[in-house]
Amino acid sequence: MSSLYPLTKQMMELAAMADTDDEGLKQAIQDTMDGIAGEFGDKADNIVMLRRNIDGEVLAIDAEIERLNELKRLKKNAVTQIGDYLRRNMEAANLKSIKRPLFTITLAAAPEKVIVDNLEDVPIDLVRVAVTQDPDKKAIAAKLKSDREHNEAVRKRMDAGEDCEHELIPDAPWAHLERGESSIRIK
Repeated sequence: MSSLYPLTKQMMELAAMADTDDEGLKQAIQDTMDGIAGEFGDKADNIVMLRRNIDGEVLAIDAEIERLNELKRLKKNAVTQIGDYLRRNMEAANLKSIKRPLFTITLAAAPEKVIVDNLEDVPIDLVRVAVTQDPDKKAIAAKLKSDREHNEAVRKRMDAGEDCEHELIPDAPWAHLERGESSIRIK
């Protein structure tokens, strides 16, 4: 069985040859195209089955990632709990340092941290203002589409001989519309 690329190429070549007045040749080309279309369909079936197999593997990988993330979380918690256990006992025994052949363990004082009790009462010179800009892509798309439709209508009027070039809206230099890759849908 051929891959899709040669089948597609054959279909395109046959379609280009189909523009003929010879009915016998037209029928032969159509029969050949029907045969290739059947083979194309078989190949497409196999590709969809392969895709579903890979989708199943992806689901299994996702489940394994979840399991490993949970294991990682448990191990991180164990590390934290063991460290807290050692710290609490060193504090209770009033030990600031333990020197061992492999490690030196030091109980370090935690740095001071600020707790803001009432944000409204903080002097303005001690407040940072965070400004974020987030483009409204739906509104931008609506404007760009509206401008495009307007310009298409103006160009039709210009093609009809009307002098309306001054009504064209210039393309926005700050954004443009771009169509992504097409997708396949399998039901």
